[in-house]
Amino acid sequence: MSLIRRAAKLVTIIFATVYLRISRRRQRTRPRRIIRATAAFFGHLALEPENYLAARATGVPNSWAVDAEQPRSRDWWTLGKRKASPNPTLAKAWRRQISTPPSWWVDAVIRAGESRPRLALPQVSASLFGVGNALDELPTQFRLSPQQVKRARRELASVGVDLEAPYIALVVRDEKYFDSVGKHLSDGRMRNRSIADFVPAVSMLAEMGVQVIRLGHLVASKLDIEHPLVFDYATSGRRSELLDIYIPLTANAVVSTLTGSDAVALVGRRPVLYVDIALYAQVFHATAQATWIPARLRDVTTSQILNLAETFAVGAGWFVEPKQFDGAGLEVVRSSPAEIGLYVQDFAREVLECGGYRGTASLQHQARESLSKAMGHDGRLMHGEIRSLVPDRFLRTFPEFFA
Repeated sequence: MSLIRRAAKLVTIIFATVYLRISRRRQRTRPRRIIRATAAFFGHLALEPENYLAARATGVPNSWAVDAEQPRSRDWWTLGKRKASPNPTLAKAWRRQISTPPSWWVDAVIRAGESRPRLALPQVSASLFGVGNALDELPTQFRLSPQQVKRARRELASVGVDLEAPYIALVVRDEKYFDSVGKHLSDGRMRNRSIADFVPAVSMLAEMGVQVIRLGHLVASKLDIEHPLVFDYATSGRRSELLDIYIPLTANAVVSTLTGSDAVALVGRRPVLYVDIALYAQVFHATAQATWIPARLRDVTTSQILNLAETFAVGAGWFVEPKQFDGAGLEVVRSSPAEIGLYVQDFAREVLECGGYRGTASLQHQARESLSKAMGHDGRLMHGEIRSLVPDRFLRTFPEFFA
């Protein structure tokens, strides 16, 4: 670092220290916090501010978004530098709705607080969870400008999509994504899947007359289907930051393996079908827009398939990393491509007819009660009331899973 840059950094920290001394006197009446976002990932950048705004609007108590003792705190967000953002257009849109001072200033305030802890502003980590059922209580808080909406519709039409006809987005994370950008942060194997496993589902949707738009970033292979209603947007060379937001934000539904674009769909209050999820607690159980197909777990020693209660009893319901499953002697049992096709077909039919997936009330009630009991107090803290659904087809095929 050059001498000039060091001097400039020292000066900003001095000014930040002065600011903290002055603001300390006002913290009781005009409290301020720093919200540290996980803005390096698309889904977090989309959903964390949405959770925050919805939770504050509904007054969710005891959440990271609302300080129970100081519910009217004025918060600064850290969304990182533009060049490091997974979607600068999305970050810019959020900056119109939440307070995001320049990163150099927030960094100086944090550093000044570290050297003088008594002056430091409270810091809170944003999360995809922990705001109760706020998403179901309000419509989307996110806004694109009218000019952006017009441009997005024009771009989408140029890809060949009929804007007046229904379209479902498909986003399947494969090994290329985390091999390229995320392996140093997390092991994504539990959410990886080959796009070939979804070919029957895409074909069924197309035969139903539904347009399918395959989303993705850094995908390993093309979607091997030639059909006028199927658009492999991920490999089309027509991707844009704006369309990456607009498509899941406006689709009739999204089919996903639990990755960034489905979080954008939840921002837009769009129904999402999560396929073969082994990370049980990571599903967005707090919203009725989420429907999930559990990937069942098999004990490699006994060959026994664990039901939901047994999975949480051994702690596997909270697992995130593959090494945790390996260490517990568990392997994942996933649906076949043909089974995925039937799940997606059922889901799409109900969504297009009813505007969302509802399932059979008695079956869904049992599944929710079983999940709430299995997750217990920690689940209520993380998700609030359990409102997610499970496809009727899964519940009837594997009735013992939620027993």
